[in-house]
Order: sequence, then structure tokens, then C-alpha cells
Amino acid sequence: MRNRICAWVSIVLVGLEVLLILSSWIATAAMPDLHMRSLLGSYGIRWMFGHFTENLNVSMLVEIVLLIIGGGAMINSGLVRSAHNLIARRRLRYLERIGLGVVIAELVAFIVAVVLLAFIPHAVLLSVTGHLFPSSFSESLLPAIAFAMVVCSLSFGIASGRLTTVEQVYASLTYGLGRCAWIFPIYIFALQLYGSIRFVLML
Repeated sequence: MRNRICAWVSIVLVGLEVLLILSSWIATAAMPDLHMRSLLGSYGIRWMFGHFTENLNVSMLVEIVLLIIGGGAMINSGLVRSAHNLIARRRLRYLERIGLGVVIAELVAFIVAVVLLAFIPHAVLLSVTGHLFPSSFSESLLPAIAFAMVVCSLSFGIASGRLTTVEQVYASLTYGLGRCAWIFPIYIFALQLYGSIRFVLML
């Protein structure tokens, strides 16, 4: 079902891209004074070939990948399931309780580190004007969260006995990417369409 939805979303995005290419060509040909550019003109063709990678090269992609790795590690290591069982007051194995204790300690250490680096006067991660947004803290917030997710997940997996080999640890890091690979074609089509719209409308 998900693959069918993703396939249709991709088809719609590609269709909109084709429609934009044709409509920009027709509009600029019919009304040369119109404040827009054609994707089928010489400049438009050069733009499509020369800026394809640039259209996709946004920080959001890195953040998405990091969060997918972190989320996948949380699931594969068993951390999500054990946390759910704890909330539901189901019985946990001894090693699971040890693993959750390690995670809690790491989260406390992470929060203390963030407070010291960003929430005290003249903190290192504040901007030169002393603000949180924008600052090094705001720029690194999602990567830092993803890093904490990975560290906590792997620590839990190792402490609980779920991850016992180097291969299993690495598989935990790639688990999310395999489960969420469907996102990336849609991401590519959507970002290319967005970039094309900005080019045509001269934004």
C-alpha cells in the first residue's frame, strides 16, 4: 500500500514538473514581456543540467538522513519496544532494565552538556549577539538530537544484549535507511520541482 501511494505521489510530482516545463515555454513564447523564464530556453536547459545537484544539496537532506539513522537505531536496538513496555508497566528483563538505566544516565549527561554549552551567559554555542536563534546551537540542534538517539540506542542494545557483534551494531545504524528508502525518490522529485518553480518565477 505504501509503495503504491509513493509511486503515485512520484508520478504526480514528475507530471507537475513536465507541466511546468511546457507551460513556462508556452507562456514565454506567447507573452515575451512576461516576468518569467522558460525551462526549454537555452538558459533554462543549462539551468536544469547545471543546477540539478544544487537543487538537492540542502541541509534538510543531511538532517533527514541523520534522524532516519537515529530512529532506525532506536527501533532495531529494542529501545523503543522496551520503553513502551516500561510505560505499559510490562515486565522487563534484567538486562533491559540495565540498558534503560544507561540510557537515562546518558540523557541526563546530554541535557547537562546542552545547558552548559547553550543556556548559560556567554555559552559557546550562542551567537555573537548572545541569541539561541540563529546560532551554532540552532544549526546543530537536529544533528545533536540524532547523535543522542544513536548513542542511546547503541548503548541500550549493547547493555541489554540485543547487539552483541560489530555487524549487529552496524546493521542497527543502517536499519532506518532501509526502512525509509521510499522517502528519497519523492524528496528528489519534490526538490527539483520546487527549484524549477523558483527558476521559472525568478524568485
